[in-house]
Amino acid sequence: MKRSTRPWPAARQRGFTLVELMVALALGLFLVGVVGFTYLQAASGTRFGALESQMNEEGALALDTLRSQLRLAGYSETGADGLRLLKESPLRGCDGGFTSATETGALESLACQGGGNDAIALRFQATAFNTQMVLASGTNTPLPANCTNVGIAATALAPKVGPSFADNRFYIATDPTNDNAPTLYCRGSDGPGSFSAAAALVPNVENLQLRYAITRRPTAGEVPPHQVTALVSASDLPPGDGWARVAAVELCLVVRSARAVPRDGLNMNDTTRHIGCDGAVHTATDGRLRRAYRAMVPLPNVRPTLPQPYDASAGAVANPYRDLNTNP
Repeated sequence: MKRSTRPWPAARQRGFTLVELMVALALGLFLVGVVGFTYLQAASGTRFGALESQMNEEGALALDTLRSQLRLAGYSETGADGLRLLKESPLRGCDGGFTSATETGALESLACQGGGNDAIALRFQATAFNTQMVLASGTNTPLPANCTNVGIAATALAPKVGPSFADNRFYIATDPTNDNAPTLYCRGSDGPGSFSAAAALVPNVENLQLRYAITRRPTAGEVPPHQVTALVSASDLPPGDGWARVAAVELCLVVRSARAVPRDGLNMNDTTRHIGCDGAVHTATDGRLRRAYRAMVPLPNVRPTLPQPYDASAGAVANPYRDLNTNP
């Protein structure tokens, strides 16, 4: 059979024109661009949300750590004589932080360097109920731990060994093991006159500012008053009995994000603007988020109860603070 050599119809040989190909290519590129832009926006929002969430978690952790420690300040059991075992002042703060020379010195002799981040030291009787218990080095003896999770040796109180007293100091320093990030640190006593190595607690805590709510000046021989009359910095506390009059501590922490936020579609001036502990508006130049976290922490073990109702007995009004130690 003879095979036909007749060509196919011209219509069946027709393909796309150059214009059609260019239009199709343009539409394809447009769709790829839309999908890519949407992906980048979603990814940018995800990274922004992750950085913000981490910053909030670190701020909450730092605030809760300081708040829980401050609430313990001054806690003490009483001895057989009815007096508190912890007789020293439970609190001491410094504007601008402690000087390195006195960071591990006696709480009463802590010196301040002034300027920058504040620092605070506090004492309380450490027990199995208010601290983590750890084993003493090389033994199976459980001890209450300080803020760096090191056991606190007991204090010798004649005629027997007495309780363990926590002496924890909190301050801000750069962490060389974490890219020199500003970090909330603590150094704690591990026994009478001895301190364990400082430990980094919460990273990216950039600023710590403290103010102290103080009561009116007490009258000799009377129960200390509860009425707060001022909110002052450590350097503005009244000389002499200032620390004995502290009833609460105001905390303010500025925490930053671990990294700069993505710039895609964001107004960086608005994104990096925050209100600092000083109440002023600050705009960061490094692209990181920042936020101030605040709390007012009453000191229940320093001012342990609210006044009771006045009771009349035999024509005389009873002392409403009768259940408190009468020593300021």
